[in-house]
This record gives sequence, structure tokens and C-alpha cells, in this order.
Amino acid sequence: MRHKGFLLGIIPAMILAAPAMADKHKSCTEDGKYTEMKKKYKDHDGMPRMLHDIDLTEQQKAEIKKLVEAEKANKDANMKSHWELHKQLNQLAFNDRLDQNKLDAIINEATQSHADKLAKRAKLNNAIFNVLTEEQKQQLQQKMAEFEQKKHDR
Repeated sequence: MRHKGFLLGIIPAMILAAPAMADKHKSCTEDGKYTEMKKKYKDHDGMPRMLHDIDLTEQQKAEIKKLVEAEKANKDANMKSHWELHKQLNQLAFNDRLDQNKLDAIINEATQSHADKLAKRAKLNNAIFNVLTEEQKQQLQQKMAEFEQKKHDR
């Protein structure tokens, strides 16, 4: 119980400190990691990284890009609702009294939002997977298995 109280006390402080620290972080400067990544992926072709080593036809690339772009259109609205939930949570947390019913409602909404996001990602990945030929599907599955193995070997 003591640990939960400590965590509940420190989380709001971390949330408040994050925006103040974000603009001073070394990775955000001109010579930081973010800038290196931006340079590296500046010519990003819009294809998911999981498909980079798989030979795709131009027709497959166009179809996959169309699927990805359609999903990106919904991303802005989802991010706005995500940050609105964060705002509501902060307003609730920094009151004299914590309203448990409102907290439960925010948590339920966030849980549902996360579930919707996972479902959309699974549907997009399935649609992309169905664009591939059988040989390409096997290559992708092999690549993903190798990635999982590397991740577990660390």
C-alpha cells in the first residue's frame, strides 16, 4: 500500500515536469538523436519498415501506400482525443478531491480508445499482408520471427 501511495504521488509531478524538460532535452537539439533520425528517414517512401527488405511490385507499393495514407487521415483525430483525455486526467488529479467516478470514466474511455487503436493497427497490417504474394508473406513471417528471436536474445 505504501508503494502505491508513493507512485500516485510521484506520477503527477512527472506529468507536470515532462513538458518543461522536453524542450531542453539534448536529443531535440540540432546535433541530437532526433535530428539524426530525421536526416536518415527524410526520404521515407511511406512504406512500413517491416516491408523494406521485401521486393514489392509498383502496384503493391501503390496499394500499400494507399492503405497507410487512409489510416493516417484518422490519426490526427485520434491524437486529439488522446491528449484531451490527458488534459481531463490532469484536471481531475490536481483537484482538492479526486472524483473516483470521473476517474473510472476517463480510464474506461482511454482503455476503449487503446483497444480501438490496436484493432485498427491489426486491420491495417492484415490488409497489407493480404496484398503480398505467398512468397512475400513467407519472407515477412521469417523476418518477423528473426526480429522476435533477436529481441529475446538480448
